[in-house]
Amino acid sequence: MNELTDLTELRDLFADKPHPTADRLAPARTALLAEARTKRRPRARVAGLRRLMLAGGLVAAMTAGVIAVQTFKPAAPASAAEVLRLAAEAASATPWPEPRDDQYLHYEQIAESRPEKGVPDPGPRRITGEFWDSVDGSRPRLSWGKPSKSRPHRGRGEYKELGPWCPGHGRPTYADLRGWPTDQEQLRHKLAEYGKEMVLKKDTATQIWRALGVLAHPMPPKLQAAIFKIAATLPGIETEELKDATGKTGIAVTRVDNLGPGGAISRESFIFDKTSYVFLGGQELVPGQGREVWSVTRPQITDELPAWSKSVKRRGCV
Repeated sequence: MNELTDLTELRDLFADKPHPTADRLAPARTALLAEARTKRRPRARVAGLRRLMLAGGLVAAMTAGVIAVQTFKPAAPASAAEVLRLAAEAASATPWPEPRDDQYLHYEQIAESRPEKGVPDPGPRRITGEFWDSVDGSRPRLSWGKPSKSRPHRGRGEYKELGPWCPGHGRPTYADLRGWPTDQEQLRHKLAEYGKEMVLKKDTATQIWRALGVLAHPMPPKLQAAIFKIAATLPGIETEELKDATGKTGIAVTRVDNLGPGGAISRESFIFDKTSYVFLGGQELVPGQGREVWSVTRPQITDELPAWSKSVKRRGCV
C-alpha cells in the first residue's frame, strides 16, 4: 500500500467539502446518541449510521493530508429538546402501580429563596414539607412543615396541618390529572388553558410553559412523559447546569420571559438528574428579586395517614 498516494487521494476527495461546524455536526451527534440508547440494532442500521457519521462530518476536514476527528461525550445531550425527550423516556420507564381513589400519595418538597449578587437577601425562607395528598381529594390532606436540618436558622418553624381539599384551590388532584389527555394535541390545548389562568395576554408557548408548574405535584408517569414531550417543542428553551433545593447539581431546561414584576426578565427552569434524567425540581430567577428553588421527591402510595395525624387539629377552608 502506498501511504502517500492514499493520503493524497483522501485529501482530494474532501477538498471541496466544507469544514465541520457545530451546526453540521449536531444531526450526526443526535443520531449517535439515539443509537447508543438502543440496545439492539440490525447490522444494516449500523452501516447506515456509519455512512451518516461520515456525511455529517465526524470524520472530516482533510487538510494537507491530516484527518481531523471530532470527539463527543455520549452522556451529553445535544439540546434542551433532547434533555426533555430523555426525561420523557425516564418517566415512561418508571414502574408505577396506579393508586386507588381512597389512597394517599406521600412525598416531600423543599423550597428555598436564595439571594443573588447585588440583590438584598430575601429573608430566612426555607421550607421542607412532607405531604399526604388524597388521590381524589375526598379526604383531608396532611402537611408537615419540618425545620431544616442543614439550615436550622433559615426557615419557618415546624407546623402540622390537616385540612380538606378546598374548592377553588386552583390545583388539580391526582385523580383530576389522571383524566387529562396524553394525546399531544389535546394535552397541548389543556396545558394552554391551564396556563392561561396564570399569564393572561401571553402567547400559547408561554402559557404552556407556565402550566408546567403542575409538575411539582404527583401525577401519572405517562402524563408526565407526555408533558415533557410537548415542552421539548416549545421555542426559546436552553440548557444550563443548576442545583436543586437539596444542593444536587443537575441539568436544567430554561425558558426566558418577561414575567417578573414590572416586566423584568425571568428565567424559569426545570431540573433533571444528569445521568438518569429523572425530574428533580425547578427554579425561577427574576433579576432584582432573587431566585426561588424547589425540589420534589417521587411519591409513595399509602392507605392511611400516620398515627400522629389524629392529634392534629383539622382546619377548614379559607
